[in-house]
Amino acid sequence: MKKRGQVTVFAIVGVIIAAVIVLFLVIRNQVYIGGTNIENLEKEFPPIQSHIDDCLEESGEKHINLIGKQGGYLTTNPGTFRQYNGIGINYLCYNLEGKPECSNRGLRLVDIENSLQKAIIQDLEKCININQFDKINLDVSSSKLNLDVDIAEDKVILKANLPVKISKGDVEAKRDKFEVELNYPLGRLYNSAKDIVDSEALHGNIDTLTYSVLKTRITGKPYIVQKLQPYPDKLYILKIKDIPNDKNEFIFQFFIQDEPL
Repeated sequence: MKKRGQVTVFAIVGVIIAAVIVLFLVIRNQVYIGGTNIENLEKEFPPIQSHIDDCLEESGEKHINLIGKQGGYLTTNPGTFRQYNGIGINYLCYNLEGKPECSNRGLRLVDIENSLQKAIIQDLEKCININQFDKINLDVSSSKLNLDVDIAEDKVILKANLPVKISKGDVEAKRDKFEVELNYPLGRLYNSAKDIVDSEALHGNIDTLTYSVLKTRITGKPYIVQKLQPYPDKLYILKIKDIPNDKNEFIFQFFIQDEPL
Protein backbone atom coordinates (compact mmCIF):
# COMPACT_ATOMS: atom_id res chain seq x y z
CA MET A 1 0.00 0.00 0.00
CA LYS A 2 2.87 2.34 0.86
CA LYS A 3 4.57 1.71 -2.48
CA ARG A 4 1.29 2.20 -4.32
CA GLY A 5 0.84 5.56 -2.55
CA GLN A 6 4.36 6.64 -3.54
CA VAL A 7 3.67 5.73 -7.18
CA THR A 8 0.48 7.81 -7.10
CA VAL A 9 2.34 10.83 -5.68
CA PHE A 10 5.07 10.53 -8.35
CA ALA A 11 2.40 10.27 -11.05
CA ILE A 12 0.67 13.41 -9.80
CA VAL A 13 4.00 15.29 -9.63
CA GLY A 14 4.83 14.12 -13.16
CA VAL A 15 1.49 15.41 -14.47
CA ILE A 16 2.04 18.77 -12.75
CA ILE A 17 5.57 19.10 -14.19
CA ALA A 18 4.28 18.24 -17.69
CA ALA A 19 1.48 20.82 -17.34
CA VAL A 20 3.97 23.48 -16.21
CA ILE A 21 6.22 22.75 -19.19
CA VAL A 22 3.28 23.00 -21.62
CA LEU A 23 2.10 26.22 -19.96
CA PHE A 24 5.61 27.66 -20.22
CA LEU A 25 5.81 26.82 -23.91
CA VAL A 26 2.46 28.53 -24.49
CA ILE A 27 3.35 31.62 -22.48
CA ARG A 28 6.80 31.86 -24.07
CA ASN A 29 5.14 32.80 -27.34
CA GLN A 30 3.10 35.50 -25.64
CA VAL A 31 5.66 37.06 -23.32
CA TYR A 32 8.84 38.76 -24.47
CA ILE A 33 11.74 37.45 -22.38
CA GLY A 34 14.70 38.94 -24.28
CA GLY A 35 16.96 41.77 -23.18
CA THR A 36 16.25 45.42 -23.93
CA ASN A 37 18.57 46.02 -26.86
CA ILE A 38 18.18 46.38 -30.61
CA GLU A 39 19.87 43.06 -31.36
CA ASN A 40 17.33 41.13 -29.32
CA LEU A 41 14.41 43.06 -30.80
CA GLU A 42 15.71 42.28 -34.30
CA LYS A 43 15.31 38.57 -33.50
CA GLU A 44 11.55 39.10 -33.43
CA PHE A 45 11.42 40.03 -37.14
CA PRO A 46 11.77 36.61 -38.88
CA PRO A 47 8.18 35.43 -38.21
CA ILE A 48 6.87 38.87 -39.20
CA GLN A 49 8.95 38.74 -42.39
CA SER A 50 7.62 35.27 -43.17
CA HIS A 51 4.03 36.35 -42.57
CA ILE A 52 4.29 39.37 -44.90
CA ASP A 53 6.13 37.35 -47.57
CA ASP A 54 3.42 34.67 -47.46
CA CYS A 55 0.71 37.32 -47.94
CA LEU A 56 2.62 38.86 -50.86
CA GLU A 57 3.14 35.50 -52.56
CA GLU A 58 -0.43 34.30 -52.10
CA SER A 59 -2.03 37.48 -53.41
CA GLY A 60 0.54 38.00 -56.16
CA GLU A 61 0.19 34.51 -57.60
CA LYS A 62 -3.60 34.68 -57.51
CA HIS A 63 -3.83 37.96 -59.40
CA ILE A 64 -0.99 37.23 -61.85
CA ASN A 65 -2.70 34.01 -62.92
CA LEU A 66 -6.06 35.78 -63.20
CA ILE A 67 -4.65 38.63 -65.28
CA GLY A 68 -3.09 36.10 -67.64
CA LYS A 69 -6.34 34.17 -68.05
CA GLN A 70 -8.38 37.34 -68.62
CA GLY A 71 -6.13 38.94 -71.24
CA GLY A 72 -4.20 41.53 -69.25
CA TYR A 73 -7.10 42.90 -67.21
CA LEU A 74 -8.52 42.03 -63.79
CA THR A 75 -11.88 43.50 -64.78
CA THR A 76 -14.34 42.51 -67.49
CA ASN A 77 -16.52 45.44 -68.50
CA PRO A 78 -19.53 45.18 -70.83
CA GLY A 79 -18.52 45.12 -74.50
CA THR A 80 -14.83 44.57 -73.78
CA PHE A 81 -14.69 40.81 -73.25
CA ARG A 82 -16.16 37.47 -74.24
CA GLN A 83 -17.10 34.62 -71.96
CA TYR A 84 -15.34 31.40 -72.96
CA ASN A 85 -15.18 28.14 -71.00
CA GLY A 86 -16.41 29.96 -67.90
CA ILE A 87 -13.77 32.71 -68.06
CA GLY A 88 -14.23 36.34 -69.09
CA ILE A 89 -11.43 36.92 -71.62
CA ASN A 90 -10.79 40.46 -72.81
CA TYR A 91 -10.60 41.66 -76.39
CA LEU A 92 -7.24 43.29 -77.12
CA CYS A 93 -8.27 44.34 -80.63
CA TYR A 94 -11.76 45.40 -81.71
CA ASN A 95 -13.45 44.62 -85.01
CA LEU A 96 -13.40 47.19 -87.81
CA GLU A 97 -16.51 46.62 -89.87
CA GLY A 98 -15.77 45.30 -93.33
CA LYS A 99 -11.98 45.15 -92.79
CA PRO A 100 -9.59 42.30 -91.89
CA GLU A 101 -7.62 44.64 -89.62
CA CYS A 102 -8.76 45.52 -86.10
CA SER A 103 -8.55 48.47 -83.71
CA ASN A 104 -5.80 47.96 -81.12
CA ARG A 105 -7.13 48.43 -77.60
CA GLY A 106 -3.71 49.65 -76.49
CA LEU A 107 -3.01 47.58 -73.40
CA ARG A 108 0.21 48.82 -71.76
CA LEU A 109 2.49 47.03 -69.34
CA VAL A 110 2.17 49.92 -66.89
CA ASP A 111 -1.62 49.38 -66.91
CA ILE A 112 -1.11 45.77 -65.85
CA GLU A 113 1.32 46.83 -63.11
CA ASN A 114 -1.15 49.41 -61.80
CA SER A 115 -4.08 46.99 -61.71
CA LEU A 116 -1.98 44.37 -59.95
CA GLN A 117 -0.82 46.97 -57.45
CA LYS A 118 -4.36 48.01 -56.51
CA ALA A 119 -5.69 44.46 -56.24
CA ILE A 120 -2.75 43.14 -54.22
CA ILE A 121 -2.84 46.08 -51.80
CA GLN A 122 -6.51 45.34 -51.08
CA ASP A 123 -5.61 41.73 -50.31
CA LEU A 124 -2.64 42.67 -48.14
CA GLU A 125 -4.74 44.99 -46.00
CA LYS A 126 -6.89 41.98 -45.12
CA CYS A 127 -4.10 39.38 -44.94
CA ILE A 128 -1.39 41.17 -42.96
CA ASN A 129 -2.07 41.16 -39.22
CA ILE A 130 0.85 42.72 -37.36
CA ASN A 131 -1.08 42.78 -34.08
CA GLN A 132 -0.74 39.01 -33.73
CA PHE A 133 2.98 39.52 -33.00
CA ASP A 134 2.37 41.68 -29.94
CA LYS A 135 3.70 40.17 -26.71
CA ILE A 136 3.59 41.16 -23.07
CA ASN A 137 6.43 43.66 -22.49
CA LEU A 138 6.77 44.14 -26.27
CA ASP A 139 4.92 46.41 -28.68
CA VAL A 140 4.70 45.63 -32.42
CA SER A 141 3.08 48.18 -34.71
CA SER A 142 2.93 49.18 -38.38
CA SER A 143 1.84 52.16 -40.46
CA LYS A 144 0.69 52.83 -44.03
CA LEU A 145 1.36 50.17 -46.65
CA ASN A 146 2.67 51.00 -50.13
CA LEU A 147 3.44 48.58 -52.94
CA ASP A 148 5.46 48.69 -56.16
CA VAL A 149 4.91 46.06 -58.87
CA ASP A 150 7.69 45.54 -61.39
CA ILE A 151 6.98 43.18 -64.28
CA ALA A 152 10.19 41.80 -65.79
CA GLU A 153 10.31 39.30 -68.64
CA ASP A 154 10.36 36.16 -66.52
CA LYS A 155 9.40 37.33 -63.06
CA VAL A 156 7.13 39.73 -61.22
CA ILE A 157 8.75 41.61 -58.34
CA LEU A 158 6.56 42.82 -55.49
CA LYS A 159 8.16 45.47 -53.27
CA ALA A 160 6.15 46.34 -50.19
CA ASN A 161 6.95 49.35 -48.08
CA LEU A 162 5.39 48.72 -44.69
CA PRO A 163 7.04 50.45 -41.71
CA VAL A 164 7.05 47.90 -38.87
CA LYS A 165 8.31 48.91 -35.44
CA ILE A 166 9.15 46.61 -32.54
CA SER A 167 9.73 48.40 -29.26
CA LYS A 168 10.30 47.79 -25.58
CA GLY A 169 10.44 50.92 -23.47
CA ASP A 170 12.67 53.44 -25.26
CA VAL A 171 14.44 50.84 -27.40
CA GLU A 172 13.03 50.07 -30.84
CA ALA A 173 13.92 48.24 -34.04
CA LYS A 174 12.43 49.10 -37.43
CA ARG A 175 12.04 47.46 -40.79
CA ASP A 176 10.05 48.73 -43.76
CA LYS A 177 11.10 46.90 -46.95
CA PHE A 178 9.68 43.49 -47.87
CA GLU A 179 10.18 41.98 -51.31
CA VAL A 180 9.28 38.77 -53.15
CA GLU A 181 10.02 37.59 -56.68
CA LEU A 182 7.42 35.42 -58.40
CA ASN A 183 8.66 33.36 -61.34
CA TYR A 184 5.96 34.03 -63.91
CA PRO A 185 6.85 35.07 -67.50
CA LEU A 186 4.18 37.77 -67.54
CA GLY A 187 6.41 40.39 -69.17
CA ARG A 188 7.64 37.97 -71.83
CA LEU A 189 4.14 36.85 -72.77
CA TYR A 190 2.82 40.40 -72.69
CA ASN A 191 5.46 41.34 -75.27
CA SER A 192 4.38 38.41 -77.45
CA ALA A 193 0.73 39.40 -77.09
CA LYS A 194 1.68 42.91 -78.18
CA ASP A 195 3.46 41.53 -81.27
CA ILE A 196 0.38 39.52 -82.22
CA VAL A 197 -2.08 42.34 -81.59
CA ASP A 198 0.09 44.77 -83.60
CA SER A 199 0.15 42.30 -86.51
CA GLU A 200 -3.60 41.75 -86.33
CA ALA A 201 -4.20 45.52 -86.24
CA LEU A 202 -1.94 46.11 -89.27
CA HIS A 203 -2.44 42.99 -91.40
CA GLY A 204 -5.44 41.16 -89.98
CA ASN A 205 -3.47 38.00 -89.24
CA ILE A 206 -0.22 36.41 -88.03
CA ASP A 207 1.46 33.08 -88.73
CA THR A 208 1.55 31.59 -85.23
CA LEU A 209 3.79 28.63 -86.13
CA THR A 210 6.45 30.83 -87.71
CA TYR A 211 6.23 33.30 -84.84
CA SER A 212 6.61 30.66 -82.09
CA VAL A 213 9.50 28.95 -83.90
CA LEU A 214 11.38 32.22 -84.41
CA LYS A 215 10.83 33.36 -80.81
CA THR A 216 11.99 29.99 -79.49
CA ARG A 217 15.11 30.11 -81.66
CA ILE A 218 16.01 33.70 -80.73
CA THR A 219 15.35 33.50 -76.99
CA GLY A 220 16.03 29.85 -76.19
CA LYS A 221 12.62 29.75 -74.50
CA PRO A 222 10.09 27.16 -75.80
CA TYR A 223 7.24 29.43 -76.91
CA ILE A 224 3.83 27.88 -77.54
CA VAL A 225 1.34 30.03 -79.42
CA GLN A 226 -2.12 28.62 -80.09
CA LYS A 227 -4.83 30.25 -82.18
CA LEU A 228 -8.39 29.03 -81.77
CA GLN A 229 -11.35 30.41 -83.69
CA PRO A 230 -14.52 30.27 -81.60
CA TYR A 231 -16.79 31.94 -84.15
CA PRO A 232 -16.52 34.71 -85.07
CA ASP A 233 -13.48 35.72 -83.02
CA LYS A 234 -9.86 34.59 -82.67
CA LEU A 235 -8.55 33.37 -79.33
CA TYR A 236 -4.79 33.40 -78.77
CA ILE A 237 -3.30 31.33 -75.95
CA LEU A 238 0.37 31.94 -75.14
CA LYS A 239 2.71 30.12 -72.78
CA ILE A 240 6.31 29.10 -72.25
CA LYS A 241 6.51 25.31 -71.98
CA ASP A 242 6.76 24.02 -68.38
CA ILE A 243 6.96 27.52 -66.84
CA PRO A 244 6.64 27.95 -63.85
CA ASN A 245 6.61 24.12 -63.94
CA ASP A 246 5.16 21.21 -65.89
CA LYS A 247 2.18 20.93 -63.51
CA ASN A 248 1.46 24.64 -63.38
CA GLU A 249 1.95 26.42 -66.69
CA PHE A 250 1.19 30.13 -66.83
CA ILE A 251 -0.92 31.25 -69.79
CA PHE A 252 -1.69 34.63 -71.28
CA GLN A 253 -4.80 34.51 -73.44
CA PHE A 254 -6.87 37.13 -75.23
CA PHE A 255 -9.46 37.61 -77.94
CA ILE A 256 -9.23 39.42 -81.26
CA GLN A 257 -12.74 40.53 -82.15
CA ASP A 258 -14.06 39.69 -85.61
CA GLU A 259 -17.44 40.17 -87.29
CA PRO A 260 -19.89 37.45 -88.31
CA LEU A 261 -19.99 36.52 -91.99
